[in-house]
Amino acid sequence: MNSNKKYKAHFGSISSLSSQVPWTTGLSNLIEFVTWETKAILGISKTEFWKLILKITEDDGFSILEKVDKEKQIKKILEKEIAKSEVQERLTMPKASYCSPREALRRVRYFSEDYLNKEFDIFLSLCSDRYLNYVYSGIMQQPVTGNWSTHGNSGLFWASTELTKMQMDNLAYNESVPILIANELKLGSKKNPDQLLKYAYLYQHLLDREFFVSDTAYVVLFIGDKEQQINLKQDLDKEVAYCKKADKKFLLSDSILEQASSLKVFSTTWMNLRNTNIKYLNTLDDNYEVERKLIEGFNSSLEEKAFLNGYF
Repeated sequence: MNSNKKYKAHFGSISSLSSQVPWTTGLSNLIEFVTWETKAILGISKTEFWKLILKITEDDGFSILEKVDKEKQIKKILEKEIAKSEVQERLTMPKASYCSPREALRRVRYFSEDYLNKEFDIFLSLCSDRYLNYVYSGIMQQPVTGNWSTHGNSGLFWASTELTKMQMDNLAYNESVPILIANELKLGSKKNPDQLLKYAYLYQHLLDREFFVSDTAYVVLFIGDKEQQINLKQDLDKEVAYCKKADKKFLLSDSILEQASSLKVFSTTWMNLRNTNIKYLNTLDDNYEVERKLIEGFNSSLEEKAFLNGYF
């Protein structure tokens, strides 16, 4: 049984982007992120951790120690590593090192793009269709209506779609329009050198497997600390040259290049989204107390991020 079948056997699957995934799955995805990314727990990867232990055991005299003394020696050195990792200020730039759970949480909560992705996944899965129509209509400067389903980067998505050659952040699908929006989230990083071609590949891959209806419009939306300056033709020319050099032939088929040339690409910032959220909140009356708390909570989390410090 391969890994996809194992995942489906334990956690189920989806057969369409119109499937409504419960928000609690977002919490499961967060745990999935922590279990795969040991940096979120230890401060360093599993490989870096065992190399650190190996380095300790290679020190002169270690091999002749009794087992209990070896354990004490390792514990003492690791405690020193933890002490070295401690910082006083919330937004001090972290260094890759073994650290305490408190420091690991600080790094993830204020600096991690992956963690922001998980927050965004849960946020979007709980938001009303009214909110998503409001936000996307404003960004694309055209009215959008209908019902949305959203999907984050998770084992559920990858096992169901068998999309193995790329990673995505979040998809929002509106079958009633129909439109598919790929939300590409950035926190202090730039567009990847093959990102537009990969999103064209994603669309073709999901279309071939009938995860959405064939006449679905497609939008790639970058959300970051700064707006992405996208010139579709120029950027695609650069991406094609990069993929030829990197031997990524799967991104250079005629169907992918044709799909990429027709991409609709938009860019906005977290600051703009936060301000849009505030405007939307002003449209809500007391009957929308839960959504108000949801949006205010997400805005509060955005304002804490290190790469957005000073923007608000």
